[in-house]
Amino acid sequence: MTMGKEKPSSKLDWYSIDSSPYDLSYGQWTVKWWRWFLTTPKSRNPVLDDSGEYADINQPPCDVWFLAGKLGDGNKNLPRRFCCIPEGRSILFPVINCEANPLEYPELKTEEELIEHVTADENTIKEKLCFLNGRPIPVQRVKSDPPVFDITIDEDNVINIRGGGTTIASGDGYWVFLKPLSPGDYLLSFRGSCEQGRLRSGADYVLKVQENK
Repeated sequence: MTMGKEKPSSKLDWYSIDSSPYDLSYGQWTVKWWRWFLTTPKSRNPVLDDSGEYADINQPPCDVWFLAGKLGDGNKNLPRRFCCIPEGRSILFPVINCEANPLEYPELKTEEELIEHVTADENTIKEKLCFLNGRPIPVQRVKSDPPVFDITIDEDNVINIRGGGTTIASGDGYWVFLKPLSPGDYLLSFRGSCEQGRLRSGADYVLKVQENK
């Protein structure tokens, strides 16, 4: 496969943590990602998809396209997915991240405990890598903005909360937010691990950015 033209990684390629893509903070975009992830049914959720079949499910209507890794576990094998993205979309995805809410963790009874939980989890990150066509892309730690946000979890959810529901949550993690890529084919690879390498996440994506006609 012929990949997109390679060039040295620069800040022109990706959004920094202090930027405001499309008039939202980086952390606000991660909240949108969490809502996308947790409101998409388990049966069609891209995080459980090995092929990329569901990569276009529930995507934002414009500007940004969300990608996902896999649920953190001890499996070193990563899914290889094929995904077509419209021209002009920025691409947001977590290399490795954490979210906590009282439905999943009933022992976390205050907002402060939710924030402390995700902060402690991300403090154990051992590996965080991202490559686009073989060249490294910086991975940045981004906390949700606001630190605690409202969220509705689908009844058929990937984190196995019976019945789902509306609750509050906090998020933290290591992210990449690429600016729009030129039309063409790309290989995107990212991986992360935490708890001394016990839990692993990530994915390999064969991306086709389709020219708008």
